[in-house]
Amino acid sequence: MTTALNNFEIDHASGMPVWIQVKNRIAYLIGSGEFAEGERLPTVRGLAVDLDISYNTVNRAYMDLEREGYITTRKGRGTFVAEQRNVGAARATDSPGELVIDDVIRALSAAGLADDDILAMVEARLAYRRM
Repeated sequence: MTTALNNFEIDHASGMPVWIQVKNRIAYLIGSGEFAEGERLPTVRGLAVDLDISYNTVNRAYMDLEREGYITTRKGRGTFVAEQRNVGAARATDSPGELVIDDVIRALSAAGLADDDILAMVEARLAYRRM
């Protein structure tokens, strides 16, 4: 299957977990319109083989993408790009770093933190790193 993922290469030296790299790339491709609503994505096993990574790594990325509403799985039919409702959808201009920040914001919001608390926490961590 020829997809926009054919030219994607895992950067093992980046320090970013592989499953997050896969997730961010797919989210980016969906947000940019490279993968259209309803389009079938590669199977977990197929993508794992193509990227030469573990099945579990791709599965984790797909599970997170599904939880966030980017994709949907239909038993026996495959995995497809979900209908986008602009909730958490990546934009074509989003960098990998911005996608990670989006993940952090979603996780902290889900944990009950207000936006001001999230901002204060990030500022405190940045200040700590400067020491």
